[in-house]
Amino acid sequence: MFNSIMENIQAHLSLLEIALHSSIRIKNYAQAENLDSVANETDNRERIINVVSQIQHKIEKQIDLLTAPDLSPDSLPILKAWFQDLAHWTDKMSTIDYETVEILALQKEETTKELGTIFKNKELFKGYNLSIKK
Repeated sequence: MFNSIMENIQAHLSLLEIALHSSIRIKNYAQAENLDSVANETDNRERIINVVSQIQHKIEKQIDLLTAPDLSPDSLPILKAWFQDLAHWTDKMSTIDYETVEILALQKEETTKELGTIFKNKELFKGYNLSIKK
């Protein structure tokens, strides 16, 4: 039983690594103002996180079913390390996501200012456009 848990933990940690790299790519795309790639990579990361969540629930159910004979002296430190890794990965991804949101918020603010300027210039130009006849 514990071997199955170990295999699932390894798969889980591997997918967490992939999700983290996806978060980094999203941040890099946001910095490069490549919004299409941000959207695509966000969709990919969401799918990865759904799989991570499914595996995590499976591991948690397996842990709940463990009995004393299933555990060895080495198994508890492994489970504790896995829980610590979860907290570590969560913190890393939250930090990257926060930075990405800040980047996107700044871009939104700049875009809003640009649209306001364009609208204002368009309104001013209407007053000088002599080709419009009433």
